[in-house]
Amino acid sequence: MSKSAMTYLPPHEDLPGVEIIWTTECREAFNQGAKLAQTWLDNARGGWLWAIMIAERDLLPCALERRAFEVGFLSRIHQRIGSQHS
Repeated sequence: MSKSAMTYLPPHEDLPGVEIIWTTECREAFNQGAKLAQTWLDNARGGWLWAIMIAERDLLPCALERRAFEVGFLSRIHQRIGSQHS
């Protein structure tokens, strides 16, 4: 059984951060997802959001890492959407 590790999405634009516990192996996938989402947001939303997420997610070796990547990616997008409504 893998050890658990706290993964943290920092606060952004007055919205709270998120703490999620994954297996240690999934921490980097979560962080990769959040970073890719931020890159997409910073680059004037170049390309289709879903296509960029799927293409990068599918490079990960296992389903649990792909899920962690999705959660990191969508959590960061959610923060941005939420910040526009506060």
